[in-house]
Amino acid sequence: MTDPTTEGYTVTSAEINGMVRNLCAYALSEPDPLQRYADLTHQQVLFEGIVAALQRERGRALADLAVSGVPLDEVAKKTNLATVPKVRKLISLAGETERVRAAAAAAKPAKSKQPKSTPAPDPVAPPAPPVAVEGKRIMTAEEWAALGLATEGPATRARPKKRRRAAAA
Repeated sequence: MTDPTTEGYTVTSAEINGMVRNLCAYALSEPDPLQRYADLTHQQVLFEGIVAALQRERGRALADLAVSGVPLDEVAKKTNLATVPKVRKLISLAGETERVRAAAAAAKPAKSKQPKSTPAPDPVAPPAPPVAVEGKRIMTAEEWAALGLATEGPATRARPKKRRRAAAA
């Protein structure tokens, strides 16, 4: 069964056989044919689940491209999917359709209810955020007064004298 979303990508039978030998070595080495059949069937079901998981991850990658602002037709060209429906199919399999729609809606400029002849008012710059102070801070004159240290304020305080190191013996 071929997946139309993987057209253009090919593998050789040697690559496939090598992967089967590497990933299913335990099941292939089973001497009992019935047990070997059961083990290989389990491996097949497991790998079909892996294929579905890979499709979902590919869809998430496409959704990330679309959310980052790349148009779907350009995503189709860059990924060899060739058509937008194939891109949408993988995005849908990943469950990312709503996220892509929301990003596309946010990217479109909002329609203005003002008449086109009236120019839009100049945007007002938001106030600057408060500066976060970490560690030490300078006390205000009111805080000095509240502590009863109004006469010692920050401007009148002398710096402590530097200590000299004792000579090493």
